[in-house]
Amino acid sequence: MSKKTILTGDRPTGKLHLGHYTGSLKNRVALQNEDKYNMFVMVADQQALTDNAKNPKKIVDNLLEVAMDYMSVGLDPEKTTLFIQSQVPELAELTMYYLNLVTVSRLHRNPTVKSEIQQKGFGESIPAGFFIYPVSQVADITAFKADLVPVGNDQKPMIEQTREIVRSFNSTYGDVLVEPEGMYPEGIAGRLPGLDGKAKMSKSLGNGIDPLEVIDKYGADALRFTLITGNAPGNDMRFYWERVEASRNFANKVWNASRFIMMNLPEEGVKEVSEEALTDADKWILSKVNTLVKDVTENMEKYELGIAADKLYSFIWEEFCDWYIEMVKPRLYNDADETKTAALYTLQKVLITSLKLLHPYMPFVTEEIFCTLQDKEESIMISEWPVYTEKMVFGKEEKAVETIKEAVRNIRNIRAEMNVAPSKKAKVFVVSENEEVRNIFENGKVFFATLGYASEVLIQQDKTGIDEDAVSVLIPNAAIYMPFAELVDIEKEVERLKKEKERLTKELARVNGMLANPNFVNKAPEKKIAEEKEKLENYTQMMARVEERLAHLSK
Repeated sequence: MSKKTILTGDRPTGKLHLGHYTGSLKNRVALQNEDKYNMFVMVADQQALTDNAKNPKKIVDNLLEVAMDYMSVGLDPEKTTLFIQSQVPELAELTMYYLNLVTVSRLHRNPTVKSEIQQKGFGESIPAGFFIYPVSQVADITAFKADLVPVGNDQKPMIEQTREIVRSFNSTYGDVLVEPEGMYPEGIAGRLPGLDGKAKMSKSLGNGIDPLEVIDKYGADALRFTLITGNAPGNDMRFYWERVEASRNFANKVWNASRFIMMNLPEEGVKEVSEEALTDADKWILSKVNTLVKDVTENMEKYELGIAADKLYSFIWEEFCDWYIEMVKPRLYNDADETKTAALYTLQKVLITSLKLLHPYMPFVTEEIFCTLQDKEESIMISEWPVYTEKMVFGKEEKAVETIKEAVRNIRNIRAEMNVAPSKKAKVFVVSENEEVRNIFENGKVFFATLGYASEVLIQQDKTGIDEDAVSVLIPNAAIYMPFAELVDIEKEVERLKKEKERLTKELARVNGMLANPNFVNKAPEKKIAEEKEKLENYTQMMARVEERLAHLSK
């Protein structure tokens, strides 16, 4: 079966931007590599002149840039014919002939042409040559007998106009020209709109982003990760510099966590440890990363790249860096701790697995870390992909560590509500009639004390020895108590609460005064009145809590 012919291209009116790289260029490379088509890709310099006749240098300067961009993304001259429009003189001849087959009014009715006239701000001063642009496209397509033309949905009117001209020509001369079909994005394809919020990035409108500029500022890994995350299939994704910065921060997080781990690894390396040597915390993170391997692999096999990247981000930043690394620090800093080797082994294993999963998204930082971290595999690019295994499923230990995490979160929340600084330590009592729960906290006592800002952790079956004024938080099957006097300086707390009561009294007087004023109620917008009523409700609740605390401290 003969191959169908595809023709596509770009006008060299500026550097190719991110919209091209995430859209048309990616699609062209995919079509080329299917090896099912005769591919022609054109740099349309003559079409660019239709609205840049007074600035030909702009076109000349971008000719080579566009051609080099084509090859840099993988368009292979041995598989795809790359050419410059002006170097095929027959195209201009065909354009002149086709101009007689279409009226100016028909061109003016073309929605794509109308949109570009509006975007470029021509007003009444539309260059006559601008109307040649859509006819020139017809010449390009028909000269190469293209069966298929890959375009966005916004270009459908241009394809339809091409087909009209072809039909008009063929009605006179017979079936000489091929009537092309448009290749449109499947389903509802998402786009990368321009920085000004317009429908798409455009070279001529200057609302695009040069990827090299982004790479120079934040790195290629950050750009790649930004484009793959935070976007549901089929939705447009606005480009925000803040998102690229957040991706750069994530790369820094991975780098700094890796440096911390490598700083603590012995020069001779760490040998594999037995399952019996692993603590509950070790088994928890190993089980978590094992599940991550399964989930990410399944997502990638379904081409759910953004979902897989989000899972990687959450695991590495939260579970690994914010929780596990903090859990094992006391073990790393204590040479006498018999579980230190198990902690180092687990850190290295989880990091290597995470780097392999992250590599498709952030290839440069992961390769650098991987080659420094270990010497068993030559490169992360050709290393073995992680495989899920039932052996690494530790359901009991996962449940145990999640129980401790919930207790830590509750302790931190209550301390934050009381404005207790993290540096201020206090005794923490864990009270539970459930022996299994008591054992969980006994096994995790070392890292629970660190994460819960505890000076001492006492685990017991009842409230014996706990003061009545102790602050408490509840978790399933257990209660956590902290002596109030160890959390705050009572005199300073009373002074702070009195000042807060004074402030709230003034705010309540102000809000009540406004809401009691007929002029305000009758003339102010509904939104403003609703805001003041909401403030009144919040201030009233805050005052009740302050008065309750003051009464309690005054006993």
